[in-house]
Amino acid sequence: MMLTRPLIAALLLAAAGASLAGREDLLKVAPDRINAWRAVAGATVYGRGDGIVDIYNGGYEVYTRAGVTEALRRMYAQGDRYVEVTAHTMTSSRAARSFLADRYRLEMKAAPPRGAFKRFAASGSGSTTAYAVEGRYFLTVVVYGESEAARNQALGFVKVLEQNASRLR
Repeated sequence: MMLTRPLIAALLLAAAGASLAGREDLLKVAPDRINAWRAVAGATVYGRGDGIVDIYNGGYEVYTRAGVTEALRRMYAQGDRYVEVTAHTMTSSRAARSFLADRYRLEMKAAPPRGAFKRFAASGSGSTTAYAVEGRYFLTVVVYGESEAARNQALGFVKVLEQNASRLR
């Protein structure tokens, strides 16, 4: 019995360390500053496993079934403009690519392009969302607006997140 307590304590410490490391990796993908944009104080939410419900208020099971193990959502501001970023860690790069293809089908009402594709943007209901994958990271950027400028802003922002995620391999 004495040997069991230290083993349980070691496992709990290892799990806590993995959780902290995962959060820190996601903060490297979505750091406090991205170009002239700054993360809004108090507007960062992190969830792991079923804790992802804190990010997705309803429907989070779609994400966990697709392979999302943890996620970080941040709001960025530049003057009176805002961008919402969510970085997801997936179980694998294959799960990330599969989820991107699922999102494409849902948003574009069509099959995804043949071959490898890494990102796309879709507009509707007053916003534009860019979706991308980099390794085992699934990334989303929401810009409020449906113009070509909003689309370019969302895609430009998500490309920076992709570059940040590529450094974590």
